[in-house]
Amino acid sequence: MVLELQKPRPIWQIMFSTHHTDVGLLYLISSLAFLFLGGTLALAIRAELFLPGAQIIGDAMTFNRIFTVHGTTLIFLFIIPFASAVGNYYVPIMVRYKDMAYPKLNAIAFWMIPPAGALIWLGFADFTWYATPPYSIISAPGPAADMWIFGLKILGISSVLGAINFIVTILKCKHPDMSIGQVPLLAWSFLSSSLIILVAIPTFAAALLMLLTDRLGVSGFFNPAMGGDPIAYAHLFWFTFHPEVYVLVIPAIGMMYEIIPRFSRKPIYSYNSGVFAFVLLSIVGFSSWAHHMYATGMSFTEKTVFMVGTLAAVPASAMHVFNFVATMWNGRIKFSTPMMWAVGGIALFFSAGAGGVANAAMPLDFTTHDTYWVVGHFHLFVMGTIAFGSIGFLYYMFPYVTGRMYNETMGKIHFVMSFVGTVLVFFTQHVLGLYGMPRRIFDYPPIPEWIAMNQIATVGAMVIGVSMAIFLANMIYSSGKGQLANTEDPFGVGGKYYYPFEAKNPSH
Repeated sequence: MVLELQKPRPIWQIMFSTHHTDVGLLYLISSLAFLFLGGTLALAIRAELFLPGAQIIGDAMTFNRIFTVHGTTLIFLFIIPFASAVGNYYVPIMVRYKDMAYPKLNAIAFWMIPPAGALIWLGFADFTWYATPPYSIISAPGPAADMWIFGLKILGISSVLGAINFIVTILKCKHPDMSIGQVPLLAWSFLSSSLIILVAIPTFAAALLMLLTDRLGVSGFFNPAMGGDPIAYAHLFWFTFHPEVYVLVIPAIGMMYEIIPRFSRKPIYSYNSGVFAFVLLSIVGFSSWAHHMYATGMSFTEKTVFMVGTLAAVPASAMHVFNFVATMWNGRIKFSTPMMWAVGGIALFFSAGAGGVANAAMPLDFTTHDTYWVVGHFHLFVMGTIAFGSIGFLYYMFPYVTGRMYNETMGKIHFVMSFVGTVLVFFTQHVLGLYGMPRRIFDYPPIPEWIAMNQIATVGAMVIGVSMAIFLANMIYSSGKGQLANTEDPFGVGGKYYYPFEAKNPSH
C-alpha cells in the first residue's frame, strides 16, 4: 500500500518515521478520521431529537453513551490532534530548525492517541465528557467508565509531551538569528496553548485519579456517602477545562493569522498586539473557571470576581478580531476556499463571543444555566470558530502536503453548506434554550416551539453532514488525482507560498 503525497511512499515508512512532517501527517489523518466518527454520532443525536419520543435510539442509556463518546471524540481526538498536526508541520519550519526538539518523544506522543481512542470507543461510557460525580462514581457501569478514565489519562500524557516539545522547539531550537519577537504568530499560538496545557492538565490528571480511586472504593473524595464533595470535582474540572477552551481556540486563531494576510495580500495589521492577546488569553483563562458554577452556592463576592475575570477575556479576543478586520481593510482580498473559511470563522467567533458575555453575566447565566443556550454557545464556539479555522487551514496546507490542488468549487460548496448549517443548528439552539429546553435530555414534551426548533436544528445538522461528505470526497480524490499544484504560488495570490516548497527539511 502506498500513500500518494508529494511522491508515493509505503505507508509504513510514514508510520514508523519520527520526522515532524510524517508525524504531522499521522496526526492529520487520525484527527480527520475521528472528526467523521464523532460527527456521525452528532447526526444520530440530532436525528433522535427531531421529534419527541424515541426515534432511532432505543433508550436513554444508549443515547447517553452516544452523547458521551461524541463529545469526547471531537474535543480530545479531533480538535487537539488536528492542532498538533499543524504544529508538527509548520513550527519547526517557522523557527528554522531541522525537526521538533525531541523527535522520538514526538512520535510517542502521537502513538498514545490510537489506544486512547480505542479505550474510549470500545468502552462507550455514559456519563458525558464531564464524568459528572456522584453518578460517575456510584452508578456509571464499568468497565466502560474505567476505560474512559484510562483513555483520558493517556490523552493527557500525550498532550503534555506534545506541549513540552513545542515549548522547547520554539524557545530553544529557533534559529540564532531569530528573536522571539520575530517568531510567526502561528508559532506563538502553539507556545501559548502549550504553556496552558502544562499548567492545567496536571489538575485534571489528579481529578481523574481521585475519581478512579473513588470508583474502586479506596477513597471518597467526590462521594457524598463517604463525606466527599462532588462540587470539588467541578472546581478541578473547570480549572482545567475553561483554560482548555483556549488551548482549543488559540491554535485556530493562529491559523487565521496565516490565512488572512496571505489572501488579503497585506502584512498582518499588528503583530505585537496579536502576541499580547495570546499571552493575555493564556493568563485570564485561569481566572474564569468558576463562571461555570454560579448556581452551586458561591458567595456574591466570589461570583463577582469570576464574572470580572471572565469578561477580561473579551478585550483580548476583540484584539484578534480587530487585527483580522484591519488586515483585510483595503486589502486585495482573494476569496479562495481557505479565506472563506477564515472569514466565516471570524464572524462566528464574534457571535459565540457575544453569547459568552451573556454567560459571564450572573443574572443572564441563571436564566440560561443548563439549557440548550449553553449547548448552542459552546458548539458555536467549537464548530463555528475552531473547526472553521482548522478546516480553512487544512485547505490552505493541502498543496503543501500533497503537491496537488483540491477542487475549488467543491471547497466553496463545502463552506457555504457548512456555514448555513452551523447557523441553523447553533443559533436555533440558543433560542431553544431561551424557551427553556434543558440540555442533555433523551426526550422532551411535545411543546410546538420545541419541536419546530429541534427540527430546524436537525435539518441544519444534516446540511453540515452532506457538506462533510463533499469535503471527504474532495480530499480523497484530489490527493491522488487532483491537478499538480504550482508549488511557488498555488493560490495565485502572488509571492512565495508560505515557505518555498524545496526548503522542506530532509528526512532523517
